[in-house]
Amino acid sequence: MRLLVLLLTAVLCAPAADVRTGVAARNISTVKFQSESLGQERAFNILLPLDYETSTSRYPVLYLLHGLGDDHTAWSFMTNLSGYAAEHKIIVVMPDASRSWYVNSAANPKERFEDYIIKDLVPYIDSHYRTIPLRRARAVAGLSMGGYGATFLGLKHYRLFSAIGAFSAAVGIAHDRPDSPALGNRLQREIQPRFGSTPEERSARDPFALVEKVPPAEMPLLYIACGGQDFLLKQNRDFIQLLAEKKIPYEYREISPRAHTWDFWDEQIRVFLEIFEKASR
Repeated sequence: MRLLVLLLTAVLCAPAADVRTGVAARNISTVKFQSESLGQERAFNILLPLDYETSTSRYPVLYLLHGLGDDHTAWSFMTNLSGYAAEHKIIVVMPDASRSWYVNSAANPKERFEDYIIKDLVPYIDSHYRTIPLRRARAVAGLSMGGYGATFLGLKHYRLFSAIGAFSAAVGIAHDRPDSPALGNRLQREIQPRFGSTPEERSARDPFALVEKVPPAEMPLLYIACGGQDFLLKQNRDFIQLLAEKKIPYEYREISPRAHTWDFWDEQIRVFLEIFEKASR
């Protein structure tokens, strides 16, 4: 339990990326649209292929999720995403999900962030951009909270996504009890309402449980990466141990010296773009 307390404290107290000091690439824009699930306007950044305006092609889509404390601009400003994506014909969508953990809150029916991504954003992108609206051409990836979100959404909605990228993922956040009195009031207010206090509520949001519900023939490609000095390392190792025990294919990279930092995520998004491009052909 002490490890879980330290883990959650580190995640929740981690500073937001300084995303306001950069300049977005010309092929990245911010779009606002109405989310019916949330009953409010939400924003996303979208990166379009360099030839999008001059071609009639359709493109695969990567949904790229931010971490706790960041927003839809973080990936655009903090990595060389636009440079890496220029080597691939792919659309990258980066939604703003606040501090939601990408789940429908167990306590607040108005905070339906899972539905916001699955029921609102994916259909919006497919209807407003020249996507390839097929499972093989759709992936989800993210870092930290977004790594959890990518794993959760990708496994629960495995018929939508063919590939999952989890970088320094807080993949065990719903696996252990988040409602211990030892966590303190702030952590309880942040975590427990989203994941719930009962085993059934947490299991419904737990990648460790969800991975066992996916038919083997329909399992998305799983790419998992974590720094050797990352405070989330143990739960990533625990997750791949489960995958190995269940004989579920995966690719895992553990790299040292790397911690919970943008230099690592910058490296890994470049790797995952290459993996997804090959898988989506």
